[in-house]
Amino acid sequence: MERLEKKKQFKRLLRYGLPYKNRLALSFSLLMIATVAGLTAPIVMKTFIDDHVVPGNWEVTAIATLAVFFLGLYLIDAFMTWMETVLFQKVALAIVHDIRQQVFNHLFRLPMSYFDKEPVGKLVSRVTNDTETIKDLFVSALPETLKGIITVCGVVVAMFLLDARLAWFCIAILPFIFGCIFLYQKYSHPVFHASRTVLSDINTRINESIQGMPVIQTLRQQKRVSDQFEQANQEYKDVQNRLVRINGLLLRPMVHLASTLALALMVGGFTGQALNGPIEIGLLYAFINYLDRMFEPLTHVTMQMQVWQQSVVSAERVFTLIDEHIESEQERRSDTLISNGKIEFRDVELSYDGKSKALDGISFTAEPGQFVALVGHTGSGKSSIVNLLMRFYQYQGGGILIDDQPLAHFSEQELRQQLGLVFQEPFVFEGSIAENIHLGHEQVTDKEVWHAAQLVQAAGFIEKLPDGYAQVLGERGQSLSSGEKQLLSFARTLAQNPRILIMDEATANIDSETEQAIKQGLKTLREGRTTLAIAHRLTTIEDADQILVMEKGRIVQRGTHQQLLSEPGLYLDMYQSQRNQIEEESLLAEAKPLQPAM
Repeated sequence: MERLEKKKQFKRLLRYGLPYKNRLALSFSLLMIATVAGLTAPIVMKTFIDDHVVPGNWEVTAIATLAVFFLGLYLIDAFMTWMETVLFQKVALAIVHDIRQQVFNHLFRLPMSYFDKEPVGKLVSRVTNDTETIKDLFVSALPETLKGIITVCGVVVAMFLLDARLAWFCIAILPFIFGCIFLYQKYSHPVFHASRTVLSDINTRINESIQGMPVIQTLRQQKRVSDQFEQANQEYKDVQNRLVRINGLLLRPMVHLASTLALALMVGGFTGQALNGPIEIGLLYAFINYLDRMFEPLTHVTMQMQVWQQSVVSAERVFTLIDEHIESEQERRSDTLISNGKIEFRDVELSYDGKSKALDGISFTAEPGQFVALVGHTGSGKSSIVNLLMRFYQYQGGGILIDDQPLAHFSEQELRQQLGLVFQEPFVFEGSIAENIHLGHEQVTDKEVWHAAQLVQAAGFIEKLPDGYAQVLGERGQSLSSGEKQLLSFARTLAQNPRILIMDEATANIDSETEQAIKQGLKTLREGRTTLAIAHRLTTIEDADQILVMEKGRIVQRGTHQQLLSEPGLYLDMYQSQRNQIEEESLLAEAKPLQPAM
């Protein structure tokens, strides 16, 4: 069963070569020509020894003809081998490029729930390490194996053409080699699988440690994290040592042993023939040369068995990722458009783990142009509503409609174009300020980029930068403050001109002064757009048309700001708590002693 599965994975890998079948066929033809030329050379040398050296026949014309023919064969062998190698390498690199691109693009089509359960380090390992191992298969292992098979078959044919009896002596050892290869595959496969798994764990720990470095150093967790990494690193070392022992026993040493035995059998065959009569010295030379030509590629093939095993294991991991289910775009109608921006939730239920409900019977309607706010404590279900509306997750009960059409009827492109989402934690791409706003969309002009930045008050800090909108930002925009990143994400969303604006606690990382600066801009922005905002600061949603107060996955209150303040409940408690906190901070600021003059 396991062997069938490995064959299935290998056949699937080979299918990536179909677009390049013509170039592969040409490469294979060149390999055949090079092999025939190389295997003909010993026959020419045999003729020279038996027909000229041994009898003392030094006819210049015949010897010169043999010399030119011999040299020509080696030149053809070298040139064709070079052409075949370059061509095959180009095809191999193109195949691996296609696989890596497919894996990377597939990540974008996976549901968000997949990334919740898969560590980032393991995904990075599959896109980089595993595809790199597959590259080694196509670049080195596969061409070496093809060359080896063709060369060995050619040598066997040449031996039988020269002397069938002696040929049987030479190839009698081949079953022993094939047996060693079979044993190697059997015992090394699970070890390679363990090796790739442990390597993924190491990548996960490295990624986690780098991302959490401030926390690790602040909480003095260096030793604990280092000990955990040491454990994974030691496990990987142990697995690699097991591979070294298997390789040392079943690869090169066994081929050398087989080569020695084959040579002994061949010499024994010639000895028996010599007892019955004279032997041809040229024939002896040819067989020794062919034995060397037969076992040299066999040695290379066996040394590539490690790459074969690693590649099959890596292919299993890559194909597992590629086979992760995605909802086909063909399952949705692509002609349904969002025109007005009406949002409706009808008794929606959601559970992330299949046990506890994150949302329980959520129902509300946001009319076109309305500003609807979601408030509540952490874990109340606010972000879950946004996740469902963006179709990051699939709900289990009820229905979600946009413009009276089921959410499933809209294409992915239409949703992403008409729903503008501003996250609580802004993400900045590596590139210029302008590129981070227009995101490569050709329909967004430079004027619209500038206008979006002006509207959200981002132009102030952008124009102070040395290169302005052309300023190149580093990884994750490390040179910008949290507030500046958030303003940039506002401008990015506005530049797309969506019908529906969604803000997931978008003002949480903006100071009070900046918050006041963009408040009027956001009010202008909301005109003509349906706005759904998750708010932590209640002062930012006082003008909301409807406020939904959530607790434990349910809507426990709803109304305007003034309506909710006029009745006891969670909203009033939250408002008073935040107001008290602001007053306390104000008193502490006033009580702070003045610094003595210097």
